[in-house]
Amino acid sequence: MITVRIGGNEFPLDDVLEDPGRYARHLERAKTVQGFAECECSTRRPRPKLVIRRHRDIFLLARWPEQAHHHAAGCPFNRQALAKSGASDNLDPFRMKDGHHDIRLDASLSVSAHTPAKTVQRLPKGQSTKPQRRSAGLLAFLEYAWEQAGLNVWPGTGSRGWNACWSQLTTELAECRINGKPADGLLHVMQRWDPSRRTEILAEFEAWQGRLTSTPAGNPRGIVIGEIESHGTTQFGGKFVLRQSTQRFFMAADLYARLQVSFGGALSGIGKAEQRCVAVLLVERSKSGYLTVVDAAAMLANRQFLPCDSSYEVAMADYLVGLQRAFRKPLRHIGRAAVHPDFVLTDVAPEAVIEVLGMTGNADYDARLAQKQAFYRANGVPVIEWRPQDQQITCVRLPRPSAA
Repeated sequence: MITVRIGGNEFPLDDVLEDPGRYARHLERAKTVQGFAECECSTRRPRPKLVIRRHRDIFLLARWPEQAHHHAAGCPFNRQALAKSGASDNLDPFRMKDGHHDIRLDASLSVSAHTPAKTVQRLPKGQSTKPQRRSAGLLAFLEYAWEQAGLNVWPGTGSRGWNACWSQLTTELAECRINGKPADGLLHVMQRWDPSRRTEILAEFEAWQGRLTSTPAGNPRGIVIGEIESHGTTQFGGKFVLRQSTQRFFMAADLYARLQVSFGGALSGIGKAEQRCVAVLLVERSKSGYLTVVDAAAMLANRQFLPCDSSYEVAMADYLVGLQRAFRKPLRHIGRAAVHPDFVLTDVAPEAVIEVLGMTGNADYDARLAQKQAFYRANGVPVIEWRPQDQQITCVRLPRPSAA
């Protein structure tokens, strides 16, 4: 179990991330007196510092700038470094600028009253040969946010609910810019409902919605991240209901149909005790005041909100969590990676790859698998393979943790 030192006291890190309001007095005092908290994920000294950041009426922990590499591999404050800066990297949709995330999305964040509405923002075609910065879709953005918030990492012990996701996403993206605009006011991560903070939570969401009010110049849009509790058809299309709110998010019939095709695997996790469906919604307010979805993406996860690409991967993630193994889930928005393993065990040296072979027999899948296997062999990467159709998961042979 990873602990965090706040002032002169130590507390379980996952407890502080999941219920920061419970530790508000300790966090406020440490912020005033010491100026930071300390993570106990590593035996190295000095301990990695953590920022104590005030958010509305509570205090949240955030990683200390430029110290992500000081945290242990299984710590949620350890981060996969972004590519080193350079001319080519400046064209990436995800980059760091002045220590903060600078994100370029393939989406219009406002619609002019004088031009037809477009969901997707396309760069104008011209004769200039100057390279243009690439843009990313909503799913890539959701995966990037999840990874940079450390939510694709499991330390081996503890627990994680939605409040920890909210806490880590909120602090990680607090000062980022999306399409040149500050995320504050543009991006809203839904909070877990807490009756004791009813007034604050409702006021924050109402204030955020208020920024989407139409003006003579046009309609501003916003981005919402939350967990989908249910979805269904309406008289005019479809709707999403997020678990953290009773708010309905409506959409046109053609968009609802497209989302069911594109993200059917993620949506299939709704209502299942062992699965979660996380979504990012691009929304605007209708003339009637409803929140209307103009684009969206969804991601399947297990009950600890670890991203998964299939129900078989959910089973493997749950199995590793049950065995108290430390691991991470590489996410596919990083196109430069030679291969994208399903999981990576981080409690062994060297780290070992886990591949969940759930689609063997499909020609394209088998071809990609052969390429990955060749890469692992050529680079001496230890690999564990699980074929769900032929093998019980309990029969998968895992290397013992290095510390055991």
